[in-house]
Amino acid sequence: MKAILIIAHHCILPGAYKGFEEILDKLHHDLPGTRVASTSLLDLENDLRTLLREDVKSVTLLPFLLLNGQHAKNDVPRVVARLQAEFPQIPITLLPCLGDWKEFGDMVVEGVRNAQIASSQSTLGSTSPFESRTPSLAPRTPNPEPQTSNLLSVELNLEGRNVLVVGGGRIALRKVKTLLPTGARITVVAPQFDPEFENLSSKGESRPHSSHFIALKNRPYEPLDLRGIFMVFICTDQPAVNAQVSNDARARRILVNNACDYLDGDFIVPARMDFGENIAVTVSTQGRAPSLAKKLKQKILAEWGKELEQVEKEFHI
Repeated sequence: MKAILIIAHHCILPGAYKGFEEILDKLHHDLPGTRVASTSLLDLENDLRTLLREDVKSVTLLPFLLLNGQHAKNDVPRVVARLQAEFPQIPITLLPCLGDWKEFGDMVVEGVRNAQIASSQSTLGSTSPFESRTPSLAPRTPNPEPQTSNLLSVELNLEGRNVLVVGGGRIALRKVKTLLPTGARITVVAPQFDPEFENLSSKGESRPHSSHFIALKNRPYEPLDLRGIFMVFICTDQPAVNAQVSNDARARRILVNNACDYLDGDFIVPARMDFGENIAVTVSTQGRAPSLAKKLKQKILAEWGKELEQVEKEFHI
């Protein structure tokens, strides 16, 4: 089996990978029998080594980069050289970055030309014949229809899983309190901590094998904090730090929850209410209105709380 591994940067903006994913799909379709995979600059060595350990006859690497800069000239070739020496029996071919492809330059010229034609024809009130070929260059009309949710409601078993919380303020504290009953192994990284963290930490450290385990690291976030992490909660008031954590986590395929920007995250945490041991009710506003979710939670607790507790007692599970 032949393999293709595409190396890309990572971006935290929603929808940024639409075109990239379309290329992966096209390669899957047009090259049957070839394994097509993607990786990041950060995970290249680990992912390539994993691929080479499988039943592959050759690997072709495509740096999904425009500029022939530090990554394309030095970083990627160094990794390839190391692994080629480690797996001499499997040929590894490193293609040029996209910006060095002659076809890429032709595509750019054609795209600009079509955009100019579309612009001049729209001035005359006509529709561009190139519109379907260059959809990214055409203005988009907002969809008036209501958007359906793209979120899937699930309950994850986090017992024994490593979870990272970046930030030491009240928001991070609330996240940690939500996580504690799950049995996750929680690490919190921040230059400063809310005083209440010390109480949580001392309880967790006194019982390291119990369902409550929390470790505090009193320093700024470092990328190595993500080693072995299953999911990360971003809870700082520093946009640059939040972006870095999100970018680093996605490069490692780690689930992200961004308390400051729900659109950036992979998941949200709905407001949860437990009634006895067997009934849990959650309320979600799709991350758009946390204050509304809080009000709905209070309303459910006030109006239905006693009834649900009684139902839980009477219904033997």
